[in-house]
Amino acid sequence: MKEKQKKSYEYSAISIKTDVAVRFRRYSKQFTKSNSEVLHRMLFFLQLNDLNPFDSNIKKIVSGIQKNRKQIEYLISILKDIEIKQTRPTYEMVKILFEAHSKIKEGSKKEILFLPQPELEELEETIPKVYHERLRQEFSEYKWDCIRLLEKVIVVKPKFGKPHLKVELSQGEYEKLRRELNKD
Repeated sequence: MKEKQKKSYEYSAISIKTDVAVRFRRYSKQFTKSNSEVLHRMLFFLQLNDLNPFDSNIKKIVSGIQKNRKQIEYLISILKDIEIKQTRPTYEMVKILFEAHSKIKEGSKKEILFLPQPELEELEETIPKVYHERLRQEFSEYKWDCIRLLEKVIVVKPKFGKPHLKVELSQGEYEKLRRELNKD
């Protein structure tokens, strides 16, 4: 017969006050671990986080929690921004496509070869707000560029011949303007 061998541990006695020992034993029972294991993990935690039980480390712990909370709030704001700018417009476009498809299926016969063209008014209602704002921003930038270009135009009135317009741009400004207009 095989006899079960008990693990042998080396124990050491530590002198602590009775009330502290009672509190520690109650605390250990919450985790259903041995007193040695709980004490070992407590020491590991204190050393890992560079905590000194005799200092007022509450500020350090609270600042760490606040730092983590700020990082999590930042991540949440990024996710909300993605939802607003990307997911919702895409969802709305797909929803419109499915609605159009279901309307076609309801009123269509097998003989219909072409899809009915949507009216222009329906398209204006379905443009996402983000896309509209981006177009407005690009238009205002284009308008500003036109105003700056018009400020460089002067009227030349020669003594002989017809008056004509002259654009006073340096070579660099002309190349920059040409690149901006050709990038689309």
